[in-house]
Amino acid sequence: MSDHKEKSDVIQKNIESTIFNAIDTQAEIMNTADLKLQQKLLKKNEGRAEAIPTFIRDMKEAEAAEELGQE
Repeated sequence: MSDHKEKSDVIQKNIESTIFNAIDTQAEIMNTADLKLQQKLLKKNEGRAEAIPTFIRDMKEAEAAEELGQE
C-alpha cells in the first residue's frame, strides 16, 4: 500500500469520525436545556462542518497522486 493510499484511508476515517461526532453532538444539543452548553456544542459542530470540505479535498489529492503513481 502506498503512502498516498494510506493517507487517503486515514482521511476517510477522519471524515467518518467527524460526521459521527457531529451527529452525536447534535443529539446532545437537543437533549440539554443549558443554553451555554448548546452554544459551545454548536460552535464545535460549526468547526467540524468547516473541516469536512478540506478533508475531502485532501483525500481527492491523495487519491489522484495514487492514480498517477506519484511518491
